[in-house]
Amino acid sequence: MGAVLLPVAVALASLGEGMGPTVMAVSLLSAAASLLGILSAVENVMDDREGWIAPLIVGLGRGRYAALRAAVSTAVAATAVAPALALYSLLRLASALPVSAASILSAAIGAALGLLIGLSAPTRGHAYAWGVSVWTALALIYELVLTFLSLYFAVSEPIFAAALPMNPLSAARLAGIAWADPSLLTLGSVGTYLYRSLGAYAPLLFPATALWYASLVAAGLIAASGRGL
Repeated sequence: MGAVLLPVAVALASLGEGMGPTVMAVSLLSAAASLLGILSAVENVMDDREGWIAPLIVGLGRGRYAALRAAVSTAVAATAVAPALALYSLLRLASALPVSAASILSAAIGAALGLLIGLSAPTRGHAYAWGVSVWTALALIYELVLTFLSLYFAVSEPIFAAALPMNPLSAARLAGIAWADPSLLTLGSVGTYLYRSLGAYAPLLFPATALWYASLVAAGLIAASGRGL
Protein backbone atom coordinates (compact mmCIF):
# COMPACT_ATOMS: atom_id res chain seq x y z
CA MET A 1 0.00 0.00 0.00
CA GLY A 2 2.91 2.33 0.68
CA ALA A 3 4.16 1.73 -2.86
CA VAL A 4 0.71 2.44 -4.29
CA LEU A 5 0.85 5.89 -2.73
CA LEU A 6 3.89 6.86 -4.84
CA PRO A 7 2.01 7.37 -8.14
CA VAL A 8 -0.82 9.01 -6.20
CA ALA A 9 1.66 11.51 -4.77
CA VAL A 10 3.05 12.24 -8.23
CA ALA A 11 -0.45 12.75 -9.66
CA LEU A 12 -1.40 15.13 -6.84
CA ALA A 13 1.86 17.05 -7.16
CA SER A 14 1.17 17.52 -10.87
CA LEU A 15 -1.92 19.57 -10.00
CA GLY A 16 0.37 22.47 -9.13
CA GLU A 17 0.67 24.90 -6.24
CA GLY A 18 -2.10 26.82 -4.53
CA MET A 19 -4.71 26.26 -1.89
CA GLY A 20 -7.02 24.07 -3.99
CA PRO A 21 -4.42 21.49 -5.10
CA THR A 22 -2.93 21.42 -1.61
CA VAL A 23 -6.27 20.77 0.06
CA MET A 24 -7.00 18.01 -2.47
CA ALA A 25 -3.62 16.43 -1.75
CA VAL A 26 -4.31 16.67 1.99
CA SER A 27 -7.70 15.00 1.62
CA LEU A 28 -6.67 12.14 -0.68
CA LEU A 29 -3.31 11.28 0.86
CA SER A 30 -4.65 11.46 4.41
CA ALA A 31 -7.54 9.15 3.48
CA ALA A 32 -5.13 6.64 1.94
CA ALA A 33 -2.76 6.94 4.91
CA SER A 34 -5.56 6.20 7.37
CA LEU A 35 -6.55 3.05 5.46
CA LEU A 36 -2.92 1.96 5.37
CA GLY A 37 -2.65 2.54 9.12
CA ILE A 38 -5.79 0.53 9.88
CA LEU A 39 -4.91 -2.47 7.72
CA SER A 40 -1.24 -2.61 8.68
CA ALA A 41 -2.09 -2.49 12.40
CA VAL A 42 -4.76 -5.17 11.96
CA GLU A 43 -2.22 -7.37 10.19
CA ASN A 44 0.38 -6.75 12.91
CA VAL A 45 -2.01 -7.69 15.71
CA MET A 46 -3.39 -10.77 13.97
CA ASP A 47 0.14 -11.97 13.14
CA ASP A 48 0.99 -11.61 16.83
CA ARG A 49 -2.11 -13.47 17.97
CA GLU A 50 -1.67 -16.32 15.50
CA GLY A 51 2.14 -16.50 15.36
CA TRP A 52 5.12 -17.44 17.45
CA ILE A 53 4.88 -14.38 19.67
CA ALA A 54 1.48 -15.40 21.11
CA PRO A 55 2.95 -17.38 24.06
CA LEU A 56 5.24 -14.45 24.90
CA ILE A 57 2.33 -12.02 25.19
CA VAL A 58 1.20 -13.76 28.36
CA GLY A 59 4.60 -13.22 29.95
CA LEU A 60 4.85 -9.64 28.74
CA GLY A 61 1.38 -8.77 29.94
CA ARG A 62 -1.57 -7.79 27.80
CA GLY A 63 -1.46 -4.12 28.71
CA ARG A 64 2.25 -3.73 28.05
CA TYR A 65 1.93 -5.73 24.84
CA ALA A 66 -0.90 -3.48 23.59
CA ALA A 67 1.06 -0.31 24.43
CA LEU A 68 4.17 -1.64 22.67
CA ARG A 69 2.15 -2.80 19.67
CA ALA A 70 0.47 0.64 19.42
CA ALA A 71 3.86 2.37 19.31
CA VAL A 72 5.33 -0.06 16.78
CA SER A 73 2.26 -0.10 14.52
CA THR A 74 2.14 3.69 14.50
CA ALA A 75 5.80 3.83 13.53
CA VAL A 76 5.26 1.21 10.81
CA ALA A 77 2.30 3.13 9.32
CA ALA A 78 4.18 6.45 9.36
CA THR A 79 7.23 4.83 7.77
CA ALA A 80 5.13 3.25 5.04
CA VAL A 81 3.63 6.65 4.15
CA ALA A 82 6.99 8.45 4.30
CA PRO A 83 8.30 7.62 0.76
CA ALA A 84 5.17 9.06 -0.90
CA LEU A 85 5.36 12.16 1.27
CA ALA A 86 9.05 12.59 0.50
CA LEU A 87 8.32 12.35 -3.22
CA TYR A 88 5.45 14.84 -2.97
CA SER A 89 7.63 17.20 -0.94
CA LEU A 90 10.39 16.97 -3.52
CA LEU A 91 7.95 18.01 -6.24
CA ARG A 92 5.90 20.53 -4.23
CA LEU A 93 8.00 21.79 -1.33
CA ALA A 94 5.68 24.72 -0.57
CA SER A 95 2.81 22.33 0.18
CA ALA A 96 4.86 19.71 1.99
CA LEU A 97 4.01 20.69 5.58
CA PRO A 98 0.20 20.46 5.52
CA VAL A 99 0.18 17.35 3.32
CA SER A 100 2.79 15.56 5.41
CA ALA A 101 1.21 16.56 8.72
CA ALA A 102 -2.28 15.40 7.72
CA SER A 103 -1.00 12.13 6.25
CA ILE A 104 1.18 11.19 9.22
CA LEU A 105 -1.56 12.10 11.70
CA SER A 106 -4.04 10.05 9.66
CA ALA A 107 -1.66 7.08 9.57
CA ALA A 108 -1.30 7.30 13.36
CA ILE A 109 -5.06 7.49 13.92
CA GLY A 110 -5.53 4.59 11.50
CA ALA A 111 -2.96 2.53 13.39
CA ALA A 112 -4.74 3.19 16.69
CA LEU A 113 -8.06 2.17 15.12
CA GLY A 114 -6.47 -0.93 13.61
CA LEU A 115 -5.04 -1.88 16.99
CA LEU A 116 -8.46 -1.66 18.61
CA ILE A 117 -10.07 -3.63 15.80
CA GLY A 118 -7.35 -6.29 15.77
CA LEU A 119 -7.65 -6.81 19.52
CA SER A 120 -11.45 -6.94 19.40
CA ALA A 121 -12.13 -9.08 16.32
CA PRO A 122 -12.51 -12.85 16.80
CA THR A 123 -10.71 -13.81 13.57
CA ARG A 124 -8.42 -12.32 10.93
CA GLY A 125 -11.25 -12.20 8.39
CA HIS A 126 -13.50 -10.32 10.79
CA ALA A 127 -10.68 -7.89 11.58
CA TYR A 128 -10.05 -6.97 7.93
CA ALA A 129 -13.78 -6.66 7.22
CA TRP A 130 -14.32 -4.46 10.26
CA GLY A 131 -11.29 -2.35 9.37
CA VAL A 132 -12.43 -1.64 5.82
CA SER A 133 -16.00 -1.00 7.00
CA VAL A 134 -14.91 1.45 9.70
CA TRP A 135 -12.67 3.29 7.24
CA THR A 136 -15.46 3.49 4.65
CA ALA A 137 -17.90 4.84 7.22
CA LEU A 138 -15.52 7.44 8.67
CA ALA A 139 -13.51 8.50 5.60
CA LEU A 140 -16.19 8.36 2.90
CA ILE A 141 -19.70 8.32 4.32
CA TYR A 142 -19.54 10.47 7.46
CA GLU A 143 -19.08 13.87 5.85
CA LEU A 144 -21.44 13.01 2.98
CA VAL A 145 -24.16 12.38 5.54
CA LEU A 146 -23.35 15.62 7.34
CA THR A 147 -23.48 17.54 4.07
CA PHE A 148 -26.81 15.93 3.14
CA LEU A 149 -28.28 16.77 6.54
CA SER A 150 -27.09 20.36 6.34
CA LEU A 151 -28.64 20.81 2.88
CA TYR A 152 -32.02 19.21 3.50
CA PHE A 153 -32.63 19.53 7.24
CA ALA A 154 -31.02 22.89 8.02
CA VAL A 155 -28.44 21.57 10.45
CA SER A 156 -27.01 24.61 12.19
CA GLU A 157 -23.42 25.60 11.55
CA PRO A 158 -22.35 25.13 15.20
CA ILE A 159 -23.61 21.53 15.18
CA PHE A 160 -21.92 20.81 11.85
CA ALA A 161 -18.70 22.41 13.07
CA ALA A 162 -18.78 20.35 16.28
CA ALA A 163 -19.49 17.15 14.34
CA LEU A 164 -16.37 17.39 12.16
CA PRO A 165 -13.73 16.85 14.90
CA MET A 166 -15.92 14.09 16.39
CA ASN A 167 -14.75 11.89 13.52
CA PRO A 168 -11.13 10.83 14.20
CA LEU A 169 -10.24 10.63 10.50
CA SER A 170 -11.80 14.03 9.79
CA ALA A 171 -9.91 15.54 12.72
CA ALA A 172 -6.60 14.37 11.27
CA ARG A 173 -7.45 15.67 7.80
CA LEU A 174 -8.69 18.99 9.13
CA ALA A 175 -5.38 19.56 10.89
CA GLY A 176 -3.69 19.60 7.47
CA ILE A 177 -6.41 21.76 5.94
CA ALA A 178 -6.02 24.30 8.75
CA TRP A 179 -2.30 24.58 7.96
CA ALA A 180 -2.94 24.90 4.22
CA ASP A 181 -5.90 27.27 4.58
CA PRO A 182 -5.76 29.19 7.90
CA SER A 183 -8.91 31.11 6.97
CA LEU A 184 -10.76 27.79 6.47
CA LEU A 185 -12.42 29.01 3.26
CA THR A 186 -12.26 25.54 1.71
CA LEU A 187 -14.61 24.22 4.41
CA GLY A 188 -17.41 26.40 3.04
CA SER A 189 -19.95 27.90 5.37
CA VAL A 190 -18.74 25.80 8.29
CA GLY A 191 -15.21 27.10 7.80
CA THR A 192 -16.54 30.65 7.61
CA TYR A 193 -18.43 30.09 10.86
CA LEU A 194 -15.35 28.66 12.59
CA TYR A 195 -13.11 31.47 11.42
CA ARG A 196 -15.71 34.09 12.33
CA SER A 197 -16.08 32.57 15.78
CA LEU A 198 -12.46 31.80 16.56
CA GLY A 199 -10.55 34.09 14.21
CA ALA A 200 -6.86 33.34 13.93
CA TYR A 201 -7.27 30.66 16.61
CA ALA A 202 -9.54 28.49 14.46
CA PRO A 203 -6.73 26.06 13.53
CA LEU A 204 -6.27 25.34 17.24
CA LEU A 205 -9.60 23.50 17.12
CA PHE A 206 -8.09 20.65 15.18
CA PRO A 207 -5.39 19.20 17.46
CA ALA A 208 -8.28 16.99 18.57
CA THR A 209 -6.24 14.40 16.67
CA ALA A 210 -3.94 13.88 19.67
CA LEU A 211 -6.94 13.36 21.93
CA TRP A 212 -8.42 10.87 19.48
CA TYR A 213 -5.15 8.95 19.23
CA ALA A 214 -4.81 8.72 23.01
CA SER A 215 -8.46 7.66 23.37
CA LEU A 216 -8.20 4.93 20.74
CA VAL A 217 -4.97 3.55 22.20
CA ALA A 218 -6.59 3.55 25.65
CA ALA A 219 -9.56 1.66 24.20
CA GLY A 220 -7.10 -0.83 22.71
CA LEU A 221 -5.48 -1.33 26.12
CA ILE A 222 -8.88 -1.98 27.65
CA ALA A 223 -9.74 -4.44 24.85
CA ALA A 224 -6.44 -6.25 25.39
CA SER A 225 -6.98 -6.59 29.13
CA GLY A 226 -10.54 -7.80 28.76
CA ARG A 227 -10.05 -10.83 26.54
CA GLY A 228 -7.66 -13.66 25.80
CA LEU A 229 -5.35 -12.97 22.89
